[in-house]
Amino acid sequence: MTRILAVAMQKGGVGKTTTTINLAASIAKIGQRVLAVDLDAQGNLTQHCGIDPEHVHPTLYDIFKAEMDGQPYDTMSAVYETDEGFHILPSQPELSLVELSLMNTLSRERVLSTIFENIKPYYDYILIDCNPSLGLLVINALTAATGVIIPIQTEYLAARGASMIMSSIETVRTKKLNPTLQVDGIMLTMADTRTTLTKDILEAIVQQYGSDIKIFEPIIRRSVRFAESAVAGESIISYAPETQGAQAYQEIAKQLVLGS
Repeated sequence: MTRILAVAMQKGGVGKTTTTINLAASIAKIGQRVLAVDLDAQGNLTQHCGIDPEHVHPTLYDIFKAEMDGQPYDTMSAVYETDEGFHILPSQPELSLVELSLMNTLSRERVLSTIFENIKPYYDYILIDCNPSLGLLVINALTAATGVIIPIQTEYLAARGASMIMSSIETVRTKKLNPTLQVDGIMLTMADTRTTLTKDILEAIVQQYGSDIKIFEPIIRRSVRFAESAVAGESIISYAPETQGAQAYQEIAKQLVLGS
């Protein structure tokens, strides 16, 4: 069965896109068939993969529009190969219009699930880079997903925001949109392990969630190499494979695929 993992957190700048591309590259390296989906109109994941969201067509926006308008479409027509062994379903700025259109769409929470239906047989993993909100696009991702990965930057406000995405996950379960949805784990990102604040936040997250939810290890440490890899249009797995960040994401990918 295809595992569909939503990388979700309503706060921006916590490492969702970085986590999505680096897990996609790492899981593909293990030998799995992987699709990364850019569910953010800003197109950060699309750009990180070396694709210009202003000059790519078709994209996820076209597929959403066709599904909502009842027009025929082929989801695979909007899927592109990367040089790192995984595929991407890119975004474009017009995706922001989808959020408004969904309000008047029948079964509005399940549009993404329908879009995925005919491509799931081609992939072992589908990773969704969610936009930083709790709107209908994110609800679509949570409805389509089998699991959620929550990246939390090791700072006070980001850690505090975890309760909001947890609440949305619980709502999706209780409203029977996706009653079996589970949290695959919390990933601590952009950490400066030398500071007391990072240690305090880690301790607080473990205390609050550790008994029920996996806290992935190792922690993803802050590094300028992540920003450099984004500019280069590559994952850090390809750009700087010897770094702690690359090795950490590969270790977490092994945990996801092989279990631990």
